[in-house]
Amino acid sequence: MAIVQASLALLDPEYTVTNFSGNKDMRTKVHHNHIPYRSLTVLTVQWLTAIHILTFQHIPRLITGECVNSLPYTSVTGVIGEGVILPCHVVAERIPEIFSVQWIFNEQSEKITVSRYDGKNKTEIQDERYQDRTEFFHSEFRAGNMSLHLKNVKNSDKGSYTCVVSFDNQHYDVLVELKVAAIGGVPSIFLRSHVKQDISLTCHTAGWFPKPRVIWLDGQGQIRKELSTTKIMMMPAGLYSVITSMNLEPGSDTEVCCRIVNNLLNKTSESRVLISDVFFPSISKWLVVFLVILCLSMVLICSTFCKLRSNHRKTVKSVKAKMAMEEEKEQLKSMLERQKTTNKTAKSVLRERFDQLKVELDFWEAQSHAVPITVNPNSQHLELQVSGALDTKSNNTSESAALSAASTVPILVGQEGFAAGKHYWEVEVEQHQDWVLGVVREKGKQEEGGILPREDYWALHRSQAELFSSEGDFRIEKKQLQYSVIGVLLDLEERQVKFYEAVQMVLLVTIPISLGKEAAKTFYPFVPKREGTLKPFVIRPVRIPSVLEKL
Repeated sequence: MAIVQASLALLDPEYTVTNFSGNKDMRTKVHHNHIPYRSLTVLTVQWLTAIHILTFQHIPRLITGECVNSLPYTSVTGVIGEGVILPCHVVAERIPEIFSVQWIFNEQSEKITVSRYDGKNKTEIQDERYQDRTEFFHSEFRAGNMSLHLKNVKNSDKGSYTCVVSFDNQHYDVLVELKVAAIGGVPSIFLRSHVKQDISLTCHTAGWFPKPRVIWLDGQGQIRKELSTTKIMMMPAGLYSVITSMNLEPGSDTEVCCRIVNNLLNKTSESRVLISDVFFPSISKWLVVFLVILCLSMVLICSTFCKLRSNHRKTVKSVKAKMAMEEEKEQLKSMLERQKTTNKTAKSVLRERFDQLKVELDFWEAQSHAVPITVNPNSQHLELQVSGALDTKSNNTSESAALSAASTVPILVGQEGFAAGKHYWEVEVEQHQDWVLGVVREKGKQEEGGILPREDYWALHRSQAELFSSEGDFRIEKKQLQYSVIGVLLDLEERQVKFYEAVQMVLLVTIPISLGKEAAKTFYPFVPKREGTLKPFVIRPVRIPSVLEKL
């Protein structure tokens, strides 16, 4: 209003400018002669802007001379992918049957009619960008509820909306500001590597809007003192992906919490892990015992040598004393030999324990790359040609049946394949049934049934309680193991496939992948079918324990 009055004062030298309260004592005369040239230019631009805004928003009503209400302001927040109600309530004594409601999205470059309802024709028109996503509350029109239900909120829907209601030559306008937000998935915490004496942890999550806030907490819910590095990137869908890292120092609280906060929705999502002390580099207690014993032995040897030298001077003239010293010397030598034997035994025990821990650490590293595997039992199965396996098509089931030179085994191939990285999964196998499982290259999966050539798959199969690998029919050495769960690690970085006995964490065999000139880009897991059925073997979900019970 003040801009319009100042603009009119520029047009009329004797125009009186009155303050907003309408007090006559506050009126002031404005003359062109007292306005500097720069002030005159600024006021002229403001006058033209005010006329443009008033004409653009209300030109239909200015032509008809209708009354226009002020714009109440309302702010609502919608969650991406869900619905939100844009409120618009008209307070009137009576709302006739013939009226119109129009919702307008106010973009910077244009104004889009989101949805319009015409009470005269009882029709509703929607913009193509909002097709099948808007809905009026028709049963509540007479009560003045002209709100709009916006479904499947998108990131592009944020902005200001105007609700225009017209009836009986009157117009009611309501301005609604829509803010959008999204809550992403539960963050995942990964143990990356050791940094000197520290452990590097990485937390990843995606699907957030707007940019979330990242907080690292300890077991008591306090913010951790370690420095962290956070990278927030926008994905193609308009949502944000978060990757944050920190180094956990030895001696600090080993319970770590990664919390992601959406300040707009005031909601959080977090994950907690407990890091075992075994992951921190430390000195073995057996090594400490060995060093203590060695030091004591050296001290004892030095003491004995000094004592012998001292006694030798005193017993030069005494034969008995000399014989006693020789006897004592022999005893000391015997004690040293026994001590050496004890040290060798302790060293052997330490070496065996180190090898065992190395094998277990390799298995835990493989389990950290666990991925879900799904198989469609109704899909057309393929057949593998293996040596040393029983022919599943033969009716001869006696225990004395001879192994065929080359037999075929039906398999079911996984729905998802892998082109790079490391991937691990586990399969529960039958003790009374022969089986074969492993990975197959892409060109083998695309065939419509038939027998796959041996260069297209890498597998481990069981025949008559013996295990064979697809690498030259290599027979695995028999071990006292119950092969109830087999773990498979597809390592495309090292180009090899590893098979584990997952219960006792034993590496059975490692098969290199030779791609040749016609290398496939994708590898797919496969499992055998249960005997007499169309169902595959059970693919067991992998659970990695957070606390290691064995040392």
